[in-house]
Amino acid sequence: MVNITSADYILVENDVSGFGDFYGVKLKTGKWKNVVVVYGKVTVKEDPENDTARMSFNYSIQDPADYDIEELESNPDFNNYLGDLLNFIILDSLENKEAKIGNIEPTTDTHSESPTE
Repeated sequence: MVNITSADYILVENDVSGFGDFYGVKLKTGKWKNVVVVYGKVTVKEDPENDTARMSFNYSIQDPADYDIEELESNPDFNNYLGDLLNFIILDSLENKEAKIGNIEPTTDTHSESPTE
């Protein structure tokens, strides 16, 4: 796993059709500097027996910078980096309490019942 920090990327406006309201992620450092990707569907499959989980995700390259899109998509190092980056973004947003899952908003139940006599 690569040591990724928030200085390695920035969120940018998304202009890729088919990826809705998702932001693009522009790489600011490293080998693939200036490449912009838009993450799509993310799934996690847990393996309780081995106490592991495997993350799968879709992405689209919004701006390949100086690279060929097909070469990036077929490069295992690039794909692994995107996985590590996505993992960092998810964990960072959870730690900073910025995460939101689906359309679920926290609710407070203010209903109380009077005891019956």
